[in-house]
Amino acid sequence: MTGTMTGTGTLIRLILRRDRVLLPVWIAITALLPASIASATTDLYADQAARDSFAAASASNPAQLAMRGPIYDASVGGLTAWTLGSSLALFGGLISILLMIRHTRVEEETGRRELLASGVIGRHAPLAAALAVVLAANLLLGLLSVPALVAGGLPAGSSLLFGLSTAAGGWAFAAVAAITGQLTASSGTARGIAIAAGGLLFALRSLADTGGIGWLAWLTPFGWVRLTRPYAGDHWWVLGLVAVFVTALAAAAFALSTRRDLAGGLIPARPGPAEGTLPGAFGLAARLHRGTLAGFTIGFGALGALLGVAARGLNTQLDTPQFRELAATLGGAEARLSDVFFTFVMYVLSQLVAGAALVSALRARGEEAAGRADLLLSTPVGRLRWALSHLVFAVMSPVLLLTALGAAAGLTFDGDVARVTGATLAYLPAVWTVVGIATLLFGLLPRLTAAVSWTALGLFLLVDLLAEFKLATGIILDLSPFVHVPATLLGSASSPVAPLLGLTIVAVALAAAGLAFLRRRDLTPSA
Repeated sequence: MTGTMTGTGTLIRLILRRDRVLLPVWIAITALLPASIASATTDLYADQAARDSFAAASASNPAQLAMRGPIYDASVGGLTAWTLGSSLALFGGLISILLMIRHTRVEEETGRRELLASGVIGRHAPLAAALAVVLAANLLLGLLSVPALVAGGLPAGSSLLFGLSTAAGGWAFAAVAAITGQLTASSGTARGIAIAAGGLLFALRSLADTGGIGWLAWLTPFGWVRLTRPYAGDHWWVLGLVAVFVTALAAAAFALSTRRDLAGGLIPARPGPAEGTLPGAFGLAARLHRGTLAGFTIGFGALGALLGVAARGLNTQLDTPQFRELAATLGGAEARLSDVFFTFVMYVLSQLVAGAALVSALRARGEEAAGRADLLLSTPVGRLRWALSHLVFAVMSPVLLLTALGAAAGLTFDGDVARVTGATLAYLPAVWTVVGIATLLFGLLPRLTAAVSWTALGLFLLVDLLAEFKLATGIILDLSPFVHVPATLLGSASSPVAPLLGLTIVAVALAAAGLAFLRRRDLTPSA
């Protein structure tokens, strides 16, 4: 085993050098956020009575339960942990997945892993180095959040538990990505499987809290993060579940890596026909994207079905004055509680769909970095046609995913498929804007395309979270395209046409600019 780990330290230093910008930015933002939310909580609620009132209102809000679960303690610390628990696990998990795939599967896909293997590098060293860096980064950001929380007057022990639970979310999904990186030869597919698994695990936790099936929360890392209960009893032992989960998956990943060929996956790629039958660049793009797109579509369809089951009966089960007042405030006197639930949940899920669309949007850059674009463009295929062949799938993938999500939710909820599907499709222009940003970066800054695109999506998530505590307003809040999507299920008073048309124009302009820059630059076949 020692020989298979040879060179791990060297690879750790290489990873730290390559991510010398991304890692500090991610760690700093995440570490500073809890203290900011704690301070905002203190300012928003004058006394304990105000916090208790807010906690009571949240307990009767199915959307809040779906997003964050119940509030275990209405103290400043308890509200801070409730606000950030699931959100930071989602954000940290996404970054951890991207980093793990970047430093394992992408390295094999581009051929650099084989080059390293010709030196004194053990077989398990790349996976061990990636896990070491990602796990350590999550631990560091968790620990760095503690001093500011303690300085704000919160208990040190509970603050430490909260910091470790924040790290636990990233640890869990780093281990998930370690497994998916062994399954397929495609980095995009491995990334997509890991993200889809995260979405399903998040939905499982939401169903546990909204459907009264509490034991389901014990089956998902999102549930474990919440069940540590920092500032509300401090259940340290729950971190043991995370440790067992991460250890088991990491050990399985190392075992699986010995059962496959270098640059291959456990799921073998299906060989193509003896004679080429692909109808040009678009046919090749369709073959490259179809597996990932099919997996995402099935995953989001299953997610929609779960949401429909969770919302079924909410209009009668929770018909209380508090619920009716909430629905009336958000959507008018005729708004239904289930519609409020779907509106809040879709706001978050639309950003997951944007992540799936980014996987497709970044595929062209992956082909260029691997050197395969050079071979294709040496044929009569033009550069613009090649880029458009991938862009078409990046544009169409959110259409399929949002349709699957809305249709499945409508079928399992009240049978009104058209209405629910229409509400989910309203998020298309916002998702297309994210795709437009990635396309612009692909044409302008190819080497930074993936890192900056995912960072932009993460910042949109962060802005939306800060907006809830009035820490992001005005121009900063308007920077998120998801803020401008009208709540069609709640009968938004304003016309949905203008904001959706505006977002679509922005998305088209960004994509057009990116394609124009692509035509003028040299190919850069390296990551």
